[in-house]
Amino acid sequence: MNLIIIYSISILTLVLYGEMIMGSCDVKLEGSLLKDVVEILLKKDSDKGCALFNRKKIPAFSAAMTKSKSLSSKEIIKFNKVFTNIQNGYNPSTGIFTAPIAGVYQFSSVVMSDNGKFLVATLWLNDTVVSSVYIKGSAYQTGALSMILDVQKGDQIAVKSYGNYVIYSDSLNYSTFSGSLISQ
Repeated sequence: MNLIIIYSISILTLVLYGEMIMGSCDVKLEGSLLKDVVEILLKKDSDKGCALFNRKKIPAFSAAMTKSKSLSSKEIIKFNKVFTNIQNGYNPSTGIFTAPIAGVYQFSSVVMSDNGKFLVATLWLNDTVVSSVYIKGSAYQTGALSMILDVQKGDQIAVKSYGNYVIYSDSLNYSTFSGSLISQ
């Protein structure tokens, strides 16, 4: 009996993964209890799309700086070159991501210090520092920030300079900021 349950779970897992990769929630299990369970798990919505995997509904952004900038203490770093901005949560003129929907998000940033200089950058959730990176080197150095945060609709996430520093970047996009919803 246990072998049958394991086999059934394995088949269901393969069907779900196959459908996720193909971008559809329709598992073609006409009138079965299994189909109902799959639809509940995948949260089918009214437009017949898979809400969980519909890329137009999942907030995500990725942006880079295209030139170096001298920053003052607690100044928001503005990543001006936007590559992705699904649901327009990221504002390149302010450097702030405002969560369009509540959920668990993953945020990351890579920052580069000027040649031989210090750089301390911080990731902020509203008015709270959630992560920091300290860079000290004899050449250009990079540091990374990465956090998974449970945010509410309207919460603001930004990368700020901790002091008076220069952040380095150019057309090769050495300094970046990204985030995306990973769970609701």
